[in-house]
Amino acid sequence: MNLFSTQLDICTLTAVAQYSPEAAEAFSFPSKSESKHDTPQPPLAPICPQRWPGIDAESTKMLLKALEDNHSRWHIFFNYKGFHNHAAHHLLAIWAMGASAKVIFSAYETHCVYQRPAFDSPSRITRHNFNEHLGDERFYSAYLEFFALELGKKGLARTFGEYIFAPSANYVAEPPPEGDRHPEMLARFIGGFGLLGISAEGLGMTAVHSANLHALLPPSYFSSPMKSGTMHALSILALVAKDERFKEIKTKDGLDMFTMIVSSYGEAIRAYAEMWDFDVANKEDVAKAVEELAWLNSIIYGVGGAAVEKEEFRADFFLMHLVTSTLFLPSLVTSLYQNPRAQALLLRSHFSVSLARYLSRGRPTLDIAKFYSDTSELLPSSGLDVIPGPQPSPFKHTLPDEKSPEAHTPNPWLSIIQTTIVHPNEHLCKMQRALAHFASLYGLQKQGWFTTRKQTSVATDNSKLENVERDMGLAELDGTLFLRVAMLTARTLGWMREGEPEKGWNYEGFYEK
Repeated sequence: MNLFSTQLDICTLTAVAQYSPEAAEAFSFPSKSESKHDTPQPPLAPICPQRWPGIDAESTKMLLKALEDNHSRWHIFFNYKGFHNHAAHHLLAIWAMGASAKVIFSAYETHCVYQRPAFDSPSRITRHNFNEHLGDERFYSAYLEFFALELGKKGLARTFGEYIFAPSANYVAEPPPEGDRHPEMLARFIGGFGLLGISAEGLGMTAVHSANLHALLPPSYFSSPMKSGTMHALSILALVAKDERFKEIKTKDGLDMFTMIVSSYGEAIRAYAEMWDFDVANKEDVAKAVEELAWLNSIIYGVGGAAVEKEEFRADFFLMHLVTSTLFLPSLVTSLYQNPRAQALLLRSHFSVSLARYLSRGRPTLDIAKFYSDTSELLPSSGLDVIPGPQPSPFKHTLPDEKSPEAHTPNPWLSIIQTTIVHPNEHLCKMQRALAHFASLYGLQKQGWFTTRKQTSVATDNSKLENVERDMGLAELDGTLFLRVAMLTARTLGWMREGEPEKGWNYEGFYEK
């Protein structure tokens, strides 16, 4: 079923047009009454991802045209394994970082060559038959249309409360199958842009995925009061990292490791998740919970990725998604401020899935002290040129002096964003945008902040907790974590703007041999 009357002709499955003003104008654009992608809305709160300078009318027009084309022309899955169309995420991320219209157009071209065309569903979805076709991708376009209408009538918060977080609808709150499972795919699709079409795509995709997380998210979570624990998320991660029950996780060819972990250890993971001390009583409590998840998943991906001896940084594809999905949590949880139960369920489920994903990738060693020692040369304070490629030639009296590496690169984040915008990898932009956002919020944290904070009672022996926190190196943690991880990621994927070849993510995992 086509949701829009006009099909746009930017690219075909066999050839890709070159950018030109004429090609850009060749976009046909649905009328205002038909469009599901109005101008992106400002961030809802300071904890939500912000926009970089560079956005203008031309780039926004190109973004919206490409989103409309993607929405109406392509199926949500580009293959038959449940791998989903990433075009919208890619375009929104680079637009938010200041990409030009030409770069946005070119980025969209890279996606058009492998998508599956959209097709009509066998029948419409209504409130009466809503549950009959859940998990059936043939009904994606029907669910897409259904949710577009519901969102238009009820708005985001009410629609999510009714179809995602209500006890009768908890099927839809779970991630997709192994291969491309994102911990909170709904949060990913909202992304802080306030676009009805993107929200409808996320809900439609979630409806046609199979559910497999009842061991982590039992039905009682949707109907009974959710009790908070007594421990910080990072303390729980330190316990999980040393729990003997998870020792020597091994992979087997063809085995869905995430499903195996949930099936084998779901009860233990759920018990850990229930230890987490978080609240949604006010916006400060929500911000604290989101912050803990940002630290947690940045450590799992970044510190865990550097744990393999005598190897370069292992930028794990699946752990990367923990970080990118965390970026989108603030926007969704903020939009649900009138539904505290939904906020709590979203945060708890994200934490549970993060722990399960960490285990499913082989539970890489988390040694923050060693990680900081090994990555000290990536910081401006190292006195080294931290960005590859040709360097500028500062004039005399440039601060701090013309020969200083910091005169070449006074702020590495600007170099990271520049190279990321023009890198063709659709995940890198989400990753670096997430880490930059976390650095802007939490970069002020000094070494020792974790150990000096006041912690109330804990749900385990204090000496044991102190030991695992010490082993993980939480006393060393400071706000430079995010820059270190971003620099490693840029090095691993390739500084293409600076002349390096494109490289990719790692899929090996960290399993015992």
